[in-house]
Amino acid sequence: MAIPLFKISKLLTEYDITIKLVLPTWILTHIPISGGIHFVDLQVMDTTEQVWTLRYYTRPSGNRKYPVFTVGWLKFVRVKCLRVGDELTFYGHQVRDADGELQMQYEIQVTRTSNVTYQGEPISLDVENFL
Repeated sequence: MAIPLFKISKLLTEYDITIKLVLPTWILTHIPISGGIHFVDLQVMDTTEQVWTLRYYTRPSGNRKYPVFTVGWLKFVRVKCLRVGDELTFYGHQVRDADGELQMQYEIQVTRTSNVTYQGEPISLDVENFL
């Protein structure tokens, strides 16, 4: 099993599920964008092993350099029926391709607090369990 190079966990906000997903700025060191462009389309695998194309974007200028997911994100939100308060985990790790070259692999999971409890505490389940 690969060790994640980075891992983001955040509770989804109204803005995240209606406009675009805002990512922490420290992610820029792990997914840099160079060459005068301001976006890259990432192939991201969910817990069912479906691959989603999510556009990772940063503003070309100004003091708001925060990265976001734009194109593809709202489709993911609709298909997974995401809600405010769901917890998103996004991480990347390196894997070797067929030629032995290291490539980045991105994965995403979203969990939701359920009515199921363990020792009196509610547990979180993958949103796939709510579809």
